[in-house]
Amino acid sequence: MKSWRVTLTGAIALLLACTAALPARADQPGFQRVTRQLAADASASLQALRDDFARAPSEAERLGADMAAALSDGTAVHAVTFSLILVIIGAGLEWLYWTFAAAPLRATISTTAATPRQAVVLALQRLALLGFGLVLFTSSILAAAMTLSWPPNVDVIVIAATVFVVAVRGIWIIADVIVSPHHPSLRLTAIKGHQSGFVVAGAAWLAALTASAILLPQLLATIGSARHLAEAIRVGIGGLIAISLFAAVSIAFRDAEEGSNRRRRRPRFPRTFIACFVIVATAGLALAGGGRIAALLIDIAIVAALLGVSKRIVFFFWRDTTSRVEEPAVETLPDMLPLIVLAVVRFTTLLMGIAVGIVLMQVPLAELTTGSDPLAQFALHVVDTLALAFIVYLAWIAIRFTIDRRLRQLAPVDPHSPPTESTRLVTLLPLLRTTLAIVFLVVFALSALWTLGIEIAPLLAGAGIFGLAIGFGAQTLVRDVISGVFFLIEDVFRIGEYIESGTSTKGTVEHISFRTVALRHHNGPLTFVPYGLLGTVRNDSRDWVIDKFNIPLPLAVDSEKIRKMIKGIGEDLALDPELGPLIREPLKGKLYRVDPGVKIFRCKFMTAPGCQFDVRTAALKKIEAALVEAGISFAGAGPQTILVRRAPDP
Repeated sequence: MKSWRVTLTGAIALLLACTAALPARADQPGFQRVTRQLAADASASLQALRDDFARAPSEAERLGADMAAALSDGTAVHAVTFSLILVIIGAGLEWLYWTFAAAPLRATISTTAATPRQAVVLALQRLALLGFGLVLFTSSILAAAMTLSWPPNVDVIVIAATVFVVAVRGIWIIADVIVSPHHPSLRLTAIKGHQSGFVVAGAAWLAALTASAILLPQLLATIGSARHLAEAIRVGIGGLIAISLFAAVSIAFRDAEEGSNRRRRRPRFPRTFIACFVIVATAGLALAGGGRIAALLIDIAIVAALLGVSKRIVFFFWRDTTSRVEEPAVETLPDMLPLIVLAVVRFTTLLMGIAVGIVLMQVPLAELTTGSDPLAQFALHVVDTLALAFIVYLAWIAIRFTIDRRLRQLAPVDPHSPPTESTRLVTLLPLLRTTLAIVFLVVFALSALWTLGIEIAPLLAGAGIFGLAIGFGAQTLVRDVISGVFFLIEDVFRIGEYIESGTSTKGTVEHISFRTVALRHHNGPLTFVPYGLLGTVRNDSRDWVIDKFNIPLPLAVDSEKIRKMIKGIGEDLALDPELGPLIREPLKGKLYRVDPGVKIFRCKFMTAPGCQFDVRTAALKKIEAALVEAGISFAGAGPQTILVRRAPDP
């Protein structure tokens, strides 16, 4: 697995190098000029880097000789003594602070957070206690350093060392508060327990490397006049940072990708490769002299990563009110607050990314306010588009949440119950939600294009012509959509109703879309019928149903007695606590016709749609019991004598 990733990364890098080395086309002078300039800058940067590594050993020897001279004349001893005094002062004051703050810190750590939002409050308390100790340590050292008489250039070294310690400790405190390796209930991120300690140590290690890459070369270049050694050390520390990031990415994404691939039929494209490619590209651009582009690439990568994990981060703090923590769904949320917070987080992340990009590209503030620079104009247009997207997204959240909450409040559709307003809402609200989503998307797309300075009038004209072409070329589609609109306006059928179309397709309505209706047959198959093919629709689930059935009895029975018996059974069924509310008109019977050797009695009753089967079964059972009690059998149940009379011969 790792070998093919490394091979693929090397192949891409080689392809980019070969592409840069190819001569530009003659008909593209601008592209050729830019390519030559980039190649010249990269060649100059690599040549300077080679010179730095060539001269770095001699500068290191010179610095070693200077340090030996400083040790011989007592300057280093003086500096070390003053540094120990600073450490004692800073550590002593912080120790005095912790004699009073240790108890509140232990109480905060020992508290068990019931929800992640309670853990945030406890994390802020821990951060305040630990951060104040660090601030006290730093301020006491700086105050004491200003009162001492330092040898030349030593005070700069002391300040740089203090900044290094503060940076590493600050990152360690923040990572420890967020990850909380030893107290899982206080953890502010959905990270596994065995990875928490690695995250804290890795954050502190990367902070130490980054601070060293910034501070140490500056000290060597300004104090030691060793510019080439400083650049060589910066490149070396940058290589350590890249290797550390490679290791962190491999460890962090390995378990996540394996678990995700186990849940999927096909493995996803490895995120490890994407992260490693970004690291390699950034390092390559930095070495080739494209430091600004490398920083911009890092900014884009960080923004993309934050946008990718923002949903998990935000929803993690509402996991006590959601049913699924890993992949929470919008429909399971009890309120709109998590969705609004998610929108604010994403919008803020994009704005900060754009602001950092503007700073990296060194766009003057005056040009940014006036919009005279093309890059400044583009940045302002992008910010306006993001603001528009934020407003549209908030409006969509409000509308979708309102519709989803109304759908959750509606009782499940019972096919045996009469149609109500709830069934009509269950039918129309999903279509309304989809329609509003399409309208919002189209309006936002047109508004975004207009905000970016693109003329939308030709697009609207082209869309009108395209719509006419669709109308003439897809008449069946237009017929289906228009027929569906009128079916829904006229309330012909709803979700949960049993219908039969003119094409003899019948079943219970399970789903309604813009073009088709899904009918579930009583035997199980699901049929999707376009609205244009429905034709005449017979709805068997509206208002009431009259059910009729026949009873064959012998000719000797008293017809009036049978009628009264059936009427009494109907009155008993009307008083039944379960079947009575379903009956609209009670069971009645009468003599329907007389056939040879049998009387046919027709029985009928009116009931709610879909309930006639239960009522008929109960009626037949009672009729059978009453006939048995009266000693009457159904026609054809006992032995019969059939008389056949021959016609006389002519």
